[in-house]
Parts: sequence; structure tokens; C-alpha cells
Amino acid sequence: MSQNHEISETDSAKLKWWGDYEFELNRPKTWQFGSLLVRLTRGMQEWRLEYYRPQVQYDYEQQWHNIDDPEFAFPQPVKIERYMFKSTQSKLQLMPRLADRSVVIKPVDPIYIPAGQRGTLYISTPLWMSAFVDGQREPIFDLPIIRPKDTWFGPNHRTGEICYATAVDGRTELHQLKPRAFRAVTPIEFHNTSNQQLRFDRMNVPVPALPLFFSESTGRLWTSQIKVMHEGLDRPPRIRIENRTPPHAGEVTYLQPPRETAGALFNMFDSFF
Repeated sequence: MSQNHEISETDSAKLKWWGDYEFELNRPKTWQFGSLLVRLTRGMQEWRLEYYRPQVQYDYEQQWHNIDDPEFAFPQPVKIERYMFKSTQSKLQLMPRLADRSVVIKPVDPIYIPAGQRGTLYISTPLWMSAFVDGQREPIFDLPIIRPKDTWFGPNHRTGEICYATAVDGRTELHQLKPRAFRAVTPIEFHNTSNQQLRFDRMNVPVPALPLFFSESTGRLWTSQIKVMHEGLDRPPRIRIENRTPPHAGEVTYLQPPRETAGALFNMFDSFF
């Protein structure tokens, strides 16, 4: 049924918090993104960012809105960052970005792929908020909307990397994954060409190597697809980042390039199957 896959334009617009914003001098703009409060003020020669993040943030807090009251007081402690310029321009662009480190996902239940089978798992990972001004290639700030926990990923304490951890309910059917304003969907396609059934408990998703897209029709942020080919227990799986989103994503708009270029090999599985 099409209502499972399509999202109305009003719902899609409600999810879309990013874009170009015009700032008058010393007239701040304030928002609430989930539980994160953000205030931005343009001065003659600086941009000023104030934000408040509660100690505990919940992933289900996916709503956002403008706060029109210029006197709205943030709870303490408030973080303040100031960015100096020779002179500021009125336009600032807020944009979503994928996380700045790989994200380890642990499906709520282990997933098995029988010998000779293939299937796609849809997972989602948390987004960062970045601010771009004309003339600067890099964002002036880049912060997680909902800060994920740190975790270690690797075969032992010496070999591996610090990543983020996020609980996911990996779905084999896209319509079971609720569209969210502060998370992007990554489709992971598995091909098990070996003659053993495979199981995985957790997976390290190389999100800094993925581009980010938005689809108006599905009201979702998307990354390109990852393909995992498993040919046998005697060799590591082959991982390929495709340069496209799946057909389910519909028409997409390109939002952000990958944070870093894709290396040849990703260590996506520490204890492989």
C-alpha cells in the first residue's frame, strides 16, 4: 500500500530543518532540535553560537521548531563559541552531515543470512548539524544533534578504532523504519555466496566515507548503498560503497559529499559471523 512508502509534502517539510537562513545584525535566531537548544547571532565581525545539550539525550526526540521569543533563556550550562570575521554576511546555511567517525550498529536481534541468499538491511545513523558561510569551504561549526556514545571497535584493545555506538532496529522492509529528522538511512545489501549460514551481531558502518542525500517523496535523508559480499570463512568479506541510493529512495537531492575518501578496505565486522 502506497501510504507506507510515500510521505506527504507537509510531513516532508516538517522533517526539513536545514537550508539558507537570513540574519539581520544582532537579531538572533533560536531553535530547539530534539533536546538540543541552539541560538545563532550575527555581529558585524563575528558569528556567535550558544547551545545547551542535556546530559542525557533520547533518540526518539526527533522534533524541531523555531523559538520566536528573543529573551528565551537556556538552562545552564550553556556553551558559547564565537567565530571572528573581517565582516559578516547576512546568509548562513545550516546543513545536516553524517557522523565524523564510523558508527557501530548492534541489531536488537542477531541477523542470519543462509547460504546462497541475499538481502538488504536498512539501518539509520545520527546526524550532525553544520553551519556554512560564503567564502569558507569548511563549516564554522559541526556538532551532533543527539550525541552518540563512544565505543571501541576491533578484535582486541590494541587493534581497532574509537567509533560511535547506536542502538538500531535494522529493518528488512523500509516502511517499518520511521522517517526521522536527525538520522539518515543506509541500505546494506548482503550477498552470501558461501556454503555456510552467516550470523552477525554488530557491524561498523563507515559513515564518514558516505555521501548524504535527501528525498522529498520519502521524507528521508539517505546515504549511498553499501554492498557486503561474503564468499567464505577463509577470507574477509568484500565491502563496496555504491555511488547510488536504492530505487526505494525515489528522487534524491545531493546534500553533502563524504567527509573522507573511501579507503580500499573497511573493517566492518570484528568477530565475523
